[in-house]
Amino acid sequence: MRVLLEYTREERVKYISHLDLMRSMQRAIRRAGIPIAYSQGFNPHPVMAFTSALSVGVTSEREYADIVLTESMSIAVLKEQLNHALPKGITLREAIVIDEKTPSLMSLIERADYELRVDLLDKDQTRQAEIDWNKAIEAYENTAEIWIEKKSKKRVSTVNLKDGVWDIRIDQENPSLVHLEMKLGNKGSVKPDSVIHAILKLSEQLPNPEAEDLSDLRVSINRTGLYFQRNGKWITPLALKKY
Repeated sequence: MRVLLEYTREERVKYISHLDLMRSMQRAIRRAGIPIAYSQGFNPHPVMAFTSALSVGVTSEREYADIVLTESMSIAVLKEQLNHALPKGITLREAIVIDEKTPSLMSLIERADYELRVDLLDKDQTRQAEIDWNKAIEAYENTAEIWIEKKSKKRVSTVNLKDGVWDIRIDQENPSLVHLEMKLGNKGSVKPDSVIHAILKLSEQLPNPEAEDLSDLRVSINRTGLYFQRNGKWITPLALKKY
């Protein structure tokens, strides 16, 4: 029985690493008595897979993992037991049964949505002013290419940031919030903080124009969804429900 889990990563756990998050989930599954399958070999480990890792400091409303069970069990019971065992700050929102032949989540997901807020800070780290997002987005739209360095464990490459962004827009009800729709996957993906840094630099709103990061700003980033395309429509992994 293969089960897809949809869970949150909230404020109180946003500074733990992806590895620590995986370990927390594994410990909770053991404490909850979920009959998870283990790999074969010298060092068996729980059969579970996660979607794209979140950067440290980023919260999320909808993250996903899938696990393989050695026997069938009630999804309602699984949700209740696992939520009781999970640490505060991680909440299981939904669990569904998916087909055992479903491709990995990492290979399916193509888009990640974020909402973000950025405040300029003074020397005492208190809010100085809000970003003019209209100015920032206009600068972004009027620039054909935005080349940035993308660092990985193996190398540093130069990529066009605009290839990694599906859409960027201001929230209609709260103009201090900005929504990003980002490409996710091996080709063209960039981090949301790279987008923030680039468009604020373009619109001359960085407190220190030479800064290579966002340390002079108060930044709040929340991932709101993960999606892939099917029949020309964006859908969430919950659409993989078997029955």
